[in-house]
Amino acid sequence: MAISLKDAIFIQHRNQVFIPLSIATSALALQPDSTLIPVILNLSVLHIYTPFVFRPDEPNRLLKVGALALAVSIGSMLCRIHASLEALSSKTQSLFVLLLLSLTLSSISLGALWASMKLSTRFCSQLLLFPSLWATVWWAVSYISPVGYLSTWNVGDNADAYNWVIHYLGPAGKNWIIGAWAVFLSQTIAAWFMGHGFEVNDELEVVQSNDINSRNRKFLGAFLFLLTIPSFLVDPLPLPIYEIDKASPVTVGCVIPPYRQYKKHHPSLEEYITESNKLRSLGAKIILWPEGAVVFNNPKEKEDAFSAIRKKITGPYVGVSFEETINDPNDPAGQAAISRTGIAVISQHSNEPHLIYHKRNLVPCE
Repeated sequence: MAISLKDAIFIQHRNQVFIPLSIATSALALQPDSTLIPVILNLSVLHIYTPFVFRPDEPNRLLKVGALALAVSIGSMLCRIHASLEALSSKTQSLFVLLLLSLTLSSISLGALWASMKLSTRFCSQLLLFPSLWATVWWAVSYISPVGYLSTWNVGDNADAYNWVIHYLGPAGKNWIIGAWAVFLSQTIAAWFMGHGFEVNDELEVVQSNDINSRNRKFLGAFLFLLTIPSFLVDPLPLPIYEIDKASPVTVGCVIPPYRQYKKHHPSLEEYITESNKLRSLGAKIILWPEGAVVFNNPKEKEDAFSAIRKKITGPYVGVSFEETINDPNDPAGQAAISRTGIAVISQHSNEPHLIYHKRNLVPCE
């Protein structure tokens, strides 16, 4: 007997369809420069598939949940493998840590989907619950993580037509919109399949929803479209500087000695001073040197260099980034040495640097 396309996708071959689809959409959605659309599509796929996977009577349920978590993790790893291979001392360690982090984030995502289905059977529709739960979960993760939202499942910063919302509600508002669109799309596809849509009962069984849920879904879609209107009316760019009260322009110059002139990959101190004076003549008030521009092997070299900069670059403040070798404070004998990176702000207005900052704990060694 012939079967329909809907039955083939949602009943007979849903595992073969949704697992690869989860990998593909995750690979597009979880890139660092991802936008809202691929993220919403990925979450919509998961929102459609997870009610079937989480059912208590689903055969091999734990195996399928693990396979889905692994599929999402593999998708998120695809765009990060190249940058991660050299992150640690060996490629094997790098891939293992990347897989572990990806599995952690995908597990949190699936946990949020499971919790929304479990709670919605007792309190309210997923149309209302899931977007708030999704935003709250990733707000909590970003609050706990030392790198904030960089460690979250959604790392895209482009909010497209909802940029004005982000201005008031921050990243949590963006995640609420992502969750709301995912619910709307998944319920719309479910309406095509079941007639009205699907919900889950107390046993996490997929059941057909009613007309009230259909009206709420349409209301949610209309609300999300209405939220885009201000983006067409409000200029997202900052005000020109002449329209901002009590603002003073500051000219900043960045020094990069050109290779075609000096034929060097590592310019000398004098060459940085020469290029800085060119920017000074153009009116730069603050001049910045690139990280690790000059290297000092002892304190006297550093003091002599700072003195030369102070005498030869008159007028602007110069941010001098340097690397220096010092005695290891953990070596009582004073025979071991360590290297550190720092920046000093120097000008003719003071015989001492205005500021010296040394970077700490850049990359863990172990």
